[in-house]
Amino acid sequence: MTDTLVESRPIEQRRVALRRTARRHRVTVLGVQVLVIAAVLVAWELLSGRVVQELLVSRPSDVFPTLWGWVTDGTLLQNAAVTFRTAGIGLLCGGVLGILVGVVLGQAKTLAEIFEPMITALYTMPKHALIPLFIMWVGIGSALGVVTAAVIVFFLVFFNTFFGIREVRPSLVNSVRIMGGSEIDVMLRVRLPSALIWVVAALKLAVPQAVVGVVVAEMLAGDSGLGYLVARNAGLFNSAGTFAALIVLLIAGFLIDRLMSWVTRKPLEWKNSNSAM
Repeated sequence: MTDTLVESRPIEQRRVALRRTARRHRVTVLGVQVLVIAAVLVAWELLSGRVVQELLVSRPSDVFPTLWGWVTDGTLLQNAAVTFRTAGIGLLCGGVLGILVGVVLGQAKTLAEIFEPMITALYTMPKHALIPLFIMWVGIGSALGVVTAAVIVFFLVFFNTFFGIREVRPSLVNSVRIMGGSEIDVMLRVRLPSALIWVVAALKLAVPQAVVGVVVAEMLAGDSGLGYLVARNAGLFNSAGTFAALIVLLIAGFLIDRLMSWVTRKPLEWKNSNSAM
């Protein structure tokens, strides 16, 4: 018993040392990141108006007060709410449709042979090039952003669902059938659980891409939203406002990426561990 305790102490000490080393590394990385950002802001402030025309590249001392003004008067909250609400509706519509079509074609081999090449051909087309067509169909405003986001999300979710359904090991399907399971049992107990992991992987890409689609639509033909803020300020040659809107998009995109990485970390780890087996 005593020997076991003696042997466990060095192991625990190594674990503590590793945790401390990892913590110091994270602090070092964070410190370097802060210094880099500070250096960029200082260089930006000094070069604007001296090396680069201030009309083209405003100063941070003008950008951040503009951004703070949007925060205090509600402009930022109002437009951000429009963008993310539109992206959420488009994500829901495109995601549900992508799952349904993916499940149907993943199950029906003949239908897949007919329609999968057509969907693939449409997928290769740049989605943002379709926005002028969408404007003719639904006009401008939130409806345009919803359609754009839904189309982008549909293809990402469809292909992951389709291949998730098709990539199920035949041995699992046969095992359920041998035990007397119906096709519904195969779908609910084998195919859908397998496909859901692929859908989670698709969502990691679909959520930020939905926001990108909405922002582009707002820039081209929007009357509100973060993309509209960028386009409106750029059209007025308001460099400070343009950079303020871009900084908001930069922060929002970073937070969305980190959020989706956290949400999908466990399912994707499970999928990768199964793939390696």
